[in-house]
Amino acid sequence: MARWRPYLLGLLGVAALTFPFLWLQLRPNTTDNTIQTAWAPEHGLQFFGDLLPVFLAALLIWLGVRANRRWRLSDTIALTAAWQSADKTWSRYWAWIAMPLVLCGTFGFGPSNLTLMTDVGIYMLLALGLNITVGMTGLLVLGYAGFYAFGAYFFAITQQHAGFFPWWIAAPVAFPLGGLMGYLLGLPCLRLRGDYLAIVTLGFAEAFRETISNLDFTGGAQGLSIEAGNKLRGLAGLSHQQVAYVVVALVVFLAVFFVQRLYHSPIGRAWVAIRENEIAASAVGVPVVQMKLFAFSLSAAIAAAAGVLSGASDGFVSPTLCQFNQSISILAMVILGGLGNTYGVLLGAALLYLVPEYLKRVSMLQDSAFFTSLPDFLRASFLHLADYQFLIFGAVMVLMMLYRPQGLLGSTRRKEEILHR
Repeated sequence: MARWRPYLLGLLGVAALTFPFLWLQLRPNTTDNTIQTAWAPEHGLQFFGDLLPVFLAALLIWLGVRANRRWRLSDTIALTAAWQSADKTWSRYWAWIAMPLVLCGTFGFGPSNLTLMTDVGIYMLLALGLNITVGMTGLLVLGYAGFYAFGAYFFAITQQHAGFFPWWIAAPVAFPLGGLMGYLLGLPCLRLRGDYLAIVTLGFAEAFRETISNLDFTGGAQGLSIEAGNKLRGLAGLSHQQVAYVVVALVVFLAVFFVQRLYHSPIGRAWVAIRENEIAASAVGVPVVQMKLFAFSLSAAIAAAAGVLSGASDGFVSPTLCQFNQSISILAMVILGGLGNTYGVLLGAALLYLVPEYLKRVSMLQDSAFFTSLPDFLRASFLHLADYQFLIFGAVMVLMMLYRPQGLLGSTRRKEEILHR
């Protein structure tokens, strides 16, 4: 009984606090101009009925924890030697296997799916860039979307003043400019650590968003449109969506190859040394400040190039590109896929972008034969799945922290770092 006492006291406290709001209703009495309190149980029942998915998610998490303690399920999910061998093989031959399959999607996807996959590729680029600072170097950045918006607005503003300024000129120019911006921001900030660095980068992104929202030449809150001659266009019999898909896919492959080569070079080993122990890395001769600045600059440069591709594909840029939820979404992609794992962040970006999008598409199938054959309560649950996407995401992240703290494709070494930190 003592074990359940805190839970019972908590439930009684919640019931006492919420009783006047959930189970009672104020009703005006026009006869004597008074307000009377009436018993209204339907309000409380509706409230808890709406919270039924929350209770089910909490129950599933609790059952999973109990099952893991009893049968040690997490041991079966751990990386085995065979999986590590397969991962090394995939790292060696990934381009020869994945590139033809991805490029075949140019002719296999419809226009809407091509646009969706193009957006996925752009978020993969952003996750790759953020993984350099957060996953490889250990720098917590919460304002990464600011560099993304910088690249998009650089492209949009320049093409308005220069006239002919196509994306294939803007992207190579935005790459070093984004790196320079990251370098200038990093100079006064990278001596900070942990939460302080995160707050400073968040302040940068919010300041940039407010600035572009209040300037006339940036279009204000309405944003800017990209001229048709400067966007990604159809070429050699391919449509606009197909060209955008191919370009973004090739840029993602190039970025993965470049980041992987850096990660396995002395620069990558210096990043990992800084992440593990900055003081020890400095003691053995690693130029800590220079390596941090390089990681920050390269990360910002990739985000700026992704911003140009986003503007060239969508034909429109707005301050929503650097909202706080954008930065948090990209950070969640990196954490879900696996900190420091290049292929893991690609998987995390694909999952966290595609799953909510397909949950939204479920509501479009309400007139199909499958949905009309379901009972009313099941049909309502399926059609409102998109409303519970954050609940589903939160439950998945809780389960990940319990059973795969190193991420979906993270290494066992990273798991040990997290567990013993």
